[in-house]
Amino acid sequence: MSDGDGQYRQFVEACSDCMKELDRDGNIRFVAGLGCAALAPGGVERLIGTRWLDLWPIEARDMVARVLDRAATGERVDFVGARRPGNGPSRWWEVMVAPVVAGDVLDHFIVISRDVTDRVELQASLEAIIELLQDRLNETVARSATASTRYGTLMERLESEHGARRDAEKRLAGISEQMEMANRARELAEAGARQAQKQQAIGQLVSGIAHDFNNMLQTVIVSLSGLQDDADELSPRHRRMITYAVEGARHATALTRRLLAFARNQYAQPEAVDLGDLVAAFADFAKHALGGRIGLEVFRQPVALPAWVDRHGVEQALMNVCLNARDAMDGFGSIVIEVGERIGDSSLHGLAHEAGGLRQVFVSVTDAGSGMTDEVRQRLFEPYFTTKDGGSGLGLAQVYGMVAQAGGAIEIESETGVGTRFRLVFPRYPGPCALDE
Repeated sequence: MSDGDGQYRQFVEACSDCMKELDRDGNIRFVAGLGCAALAPGGVERLIGTRWLDLWPIEARDMVARVLDRAATGERVDFVGARRPGNGPSRWWEVMVAPVVAGDVLDHFIVISRDVTDRVELQASLEAIIELLQDRLNETVARSATASTRYGTLMERLESEHGARRDAEKRLAGISEQMEMANRARELAEAGARQAQKQQAIGQLVSGIAHDFNNMLQTVIVSLSGLQDDADELSPRHRRMITYAVEGARHATALTRRLLAFARNQYAQPEAVDLGDLVAAFADFAKHALGGRIGLEVFRQPVALPAWVDRHGVEQALMNVCLNARDAMDGFGSIVIEVGERIGDSSLHGLAHEAGGLRQVFVSVTDAGSGMTDEVRQRLFEPYFTTKDGGSGLGLAQVYGMVAQAGGAIEIESETGVGTRFRLVFPRYPGPCALDE
């Protein structure tokens, strides 16, 4: 299968709504959905970091601010308001604002906006038609001298308006179907928010265990270092054993630091990082996390590979893909990770261009597992879709969200019985990289 064959999609963009995630101060930190194009014709990524309040006209901002205040107390708020995107005509939006609370503390808001301009205009049209029919009926009744004359005149008027009413009813049926799809999407988003709260609690538990284990390891390292200070009194064999023990304890400390990083529940913090260095450090941790029966090979192009991404988000995404690769091979085999750069097309919102096209950096994960059917590939990134017993179906949806937020894309090559390659592609960052942690 060639690159760019359309093997990926994002579930929230299947509906016409605009879905946003706001931090506690009302700033937009994630936005998706076809409806968002009306708010930012130049690209929805321009909305990231802006105040949601500023998207509304001045006369509506007091009302929107009161909505956020009510939602901050734990109340879900619905309202309808008019907003003019850019220099275009005003559009009517039906908006739902729901708070997401971690413990007893507000964490962020979920905002789902639906363009209901067609519904409002249709209602106005129907009311105008009814008013017109009533006026004409009154005129007919006033002019008619007998019941038969009134009936004939009314039938003529109704027949002349029949076509317009039929078209209006068809438009109303289409809008009702869209509203039903949007309601299903809203229910799915609310379920995702509840699942995120559960995952946050699990992350806090893992973080606490890793932190306590790291403290115990430090005690072990200090004790072994004390023995090394008296190494002259020990035999060569005992000195070697102490050296091995110290190295093993320090390696375990590095693993606990990785666990703390993976358990960290924080907002995306993008920075300029070298994708090759990030993958090399990740591979150390992944070899132990995947188990001894899974081999892991890393191939890196010998060049700088800068990308503007969230370091921990990329690590979590790679771990999700590697765990899927392990399961596809039933726990036996070898995973190959490749990281490098290439010249791609202009489908990504890149930062560095050359005459031949867009410069991109990528990391691919290849397995020799069972592969996927076309049906599975088409639904791969849908939340809660899984082919594994007991699977949550959230791993690859989170991977897609992280890559999309970084302005990148996912390419998939898979053949049943042969294996699968996931390729995460990002725009190449033109500036210097941050220092490694």
